[in-house]
Amino acid sequence: MSNNLDVIFKSYDIRGVFGDSLTMQDAYKIGYSFSQFVESESILIGHDGRVSNMEMLDAVASGISSTGKSILYVGLVPTDVVYSLSGLLNLPGVIITASHNPKEYNGLKLCNSGAVPIGEHSGLLDIKNSIKNIDSGVINNFQLEKNNELDLYFEHIQRLVSPKKINNKIKFGVDGGNGAIGSIFNNLENIYNFNCDQLYMEVDGTFPNHPADPSSKENLQEIIKLVKDNNLDFGVAFDGDADRAVFIDDLGNIVSGSMMTTLIADYLSEKNNNLKVVYNVNVSPHALSLLESKGVSLFRCKVGHSNIKAMMKELDADFGGEHSAHFYYKDNYFADSAILTLLMLMSIITEKGQKVSSMIDKYNFPPSSGEINFTVKDVNDSLKKIKTVFSGNFDELDGLSYFDEKFWFNVRGSNTEPKLRVNIEAFSQKILDEVLEKISTTI
Repeated sequence: MSNNLDVIFKSYDIRGVFGDSLTMQDAYKIGYSFSQFVESESILIGHDGRVSNMEMLDAVASGISSTGKSILYVGLVPTDVVYSLSGLLNLPGVIITASHNPKEYNGLKLCNSGAVPIGEHSGLLDIKNSIKNIDSGVINNFQLEKNNELDLYFEHIQRLVSPKKINNKIKFGVDGGNGAIGSIFNNLENIYNFNCDQLYMEVDGTFPNHPADPSSKENLQEIIKLVKDNNLDFGVAFDGDADRAVFIDDLGNIVSGSMMTTLIADYLSEKNNNLKVVYNVNVSPHALSLLESKGVSLFRCKVGHSNIKAMMKELDADFGGEHSAHFYYKDNYFADSAILTLLMLMSIITEKGQKVSSMIDKYNFPPSSGEINFTVKDVNDSLKKIKTVFSGNFDELDGLSYFDEKFWFNVRGSNTEPKLRVNIEAFSQKILDEVLEKISTTI
């Protein structure tokens, strides 16, 4: 057993460098502990396209089977497919993925029956603590047969967004980042009759073209160019496990998670007079003020899918949005889905008959930094330093949030990497640059 449980167990999932901080025996014991934690006698397992996934699969499956429980293997799929099937089949699920992390990483996302998230305060600590009492086990070479439950997923998404609601003349670009979206995109293409130009849709866990992390502007340059060169209606880039999507408008501008949260919530509010939306601490206050003016009930939450989902379920909220481009839907068992968000945007374009850029422009968003990451020696020490250079009260729901008449920012430690994540919004680019300079020289 590695001595790195505190390293690999994050607030809402498990991640580490495979073969180093995350070993095969770790994976075995996590599978065993998880299997004991859930009540169901059968457990869903799916995975993305990382090169270490077959080894991880053998280890996790061995741990689960050692408890006497059966495995329903859904194969290589996006994370949100497992979430949806967990809801549809009322089974707990395991997704083997490290999301946007570099190729040497791997990890696990866990959910209970009905796609109920398992995070730090909903079972993940219990699983972590019980591992200490589990002996090393024999890891078998499993030849798991992929089942046919995937059809249920495609039926499900069609119930949520009918192909009839989408104009197939909409032309868009998609950058799969060589991630898991490529495993099912042909199916989606056939169902919805997509008209799209594609980049890097072949699943390749070495990520040979660029990191499967659409939060980095550098990784979006090719999809931006594709949209501009081919005069497309929009573009979309997925992360490694395809539970997150960043959109590009028809002019080649990045549509932030806050902008997408606003656009979708605004659209849904036209259909629901009592719309409830959960948002995280990084979502633009400007976006929120617009939604409040339309009578939307808003609820603020810590960052992380398990936190968002738990609050949404507690409140019976309709929609959730994160600035990091995760979007959550009540009708999808409160789970996040990049695929549903793609379909939702296409249905909005179809109904409104407007360009994405014009729909976003009407909200008049102020300049935003987007998420900027700083590698630091000590996250807590850096946060303390920031508190000394800005006067006034800080909101500390998640990291530090600071609100001024002319700007706001949130600075928080990453739950997956030794980094500070900074988001700033200001009335002018000059003010934004000044705030960013002040933060960067302080930490």
